[in-house]
Amino acid sequence: MCTPYRNYYRQRTANQWRKIPAEQGDPSAIRPFLAGNWKMNLIPLAGVALAARIFDLCRDVKDVDMGFAPPFTGLSTLADYITPDFLRREYGIGRNVFLLAQDTFFESKGAFTGEISADMLAAIGVDRVIIGHSDRRANLGKYFGFSSSVARRLSKEFLTHSLKRLALREEPDQKVLATIEHLLEEQHSDVLAGLATFLEAELNERAGESDEAIQRKVQAALSNGLQVILCCGENREAHKMNETFKLLERQIRIGLEGVARPTMSEVIIAYEPIWAIGEGANPASLEQIATVHDFIRNLLMDLYGEQIASRVRILYGGNVKPDNIVSMMQLAGVDGALVGGASLNAADFAKIIRFGLPDA
Repeated sequence: MCTPYRNYYRQRTANQWRKIPAEQGDPSAIRPFLAGNWKMNLIPLAGVALAARIFDLCRDVKDVDMGFAPPFTGLSTLADYITPDFLRREYGIGRNVFLLAQDTFFESKGAFTGEISADMLAAIGVDRVIIGHSDRRANLGKYFGFSSSVARRLSKEFLTHSLKRLALREEPDQKVLATIEHLLEEQHSDVLAGLATFLEAELNERAGESDEAIQRKVQAALSNGLQVILCCGENREAHKMNETFKLLERQIRIGLEGVARPTMSEVIIAYEPIWAIGEGANPASLEQIATVHDFIRNLLMDLYGEQIASRVRILYGGNVKPDNIVSMMQLAGVDGALVGGASLNAADFAKIIRFGLPDA
């Protein structure tokens, strides 16, 4: 592992990526990005208080970028607080502080109750938007009841009603009718019950935003002048089945579809293995993080060339703490972190931002 440089260049020699130290403030250097995702926590004024404490502990820290992603309700209030002139005057920072949204929608307006468009976010001062976070890729079905709704459709009562309704159509699909009739036969009752249980469990695990929806969100954000933090990561099953690279390649290729080479400077990738996130979970090992980040960067090189791939920042997310951030930032492919729970504690997040520096 290399020294945890706070500003650096990246080169590829002998098929390996490595960091080379740069002077602080060098405009051509790569600056690590430490982003705090507050998820569904903190009312607006509490968010401002947390940010103020973090800034106080990070006075004059100008060599890394800091990001704060409050809930939608806190964006305007935090935007009013983190103006560059105020931050420079009060804390000696400013241009390296960014306001992040936790999500966006891919349409600009319309009958989409509860959604927020990218132009709305840009209008209130949002700089970057997180897209494809694991909470949204993997967990939505658990809370919205989609899986249980599908399972109920495999009950005898529902299938019997559906069979009668479909049979009344002028030209019913005979294959569909035959399938329903087959499932309703008494000897297949155990198969029907087992299939319902299996589908409910599978959809609970997998239901969430699709790669295609995420791709549309990326385009909407970029077209409205927002930078994008595109998240990718594998679930526990894919990890155990050694399908991590296959899944990540699909997520990244689809997510970046239509993103032109010049626009990639507006994109950050965040690798967040779902199995390493949450209470009781362990972060990925340094070896795993290094291997996956190299894979992602080499994929970006295939898509956009070595020069662009060397500069795209790739973050790690998954139980990032003050006691492991230095070792993570020593890895040649890691350019920062997307931090969850630790970003809600001012002292912890300040230590993460100040990695490699003496304690404040």
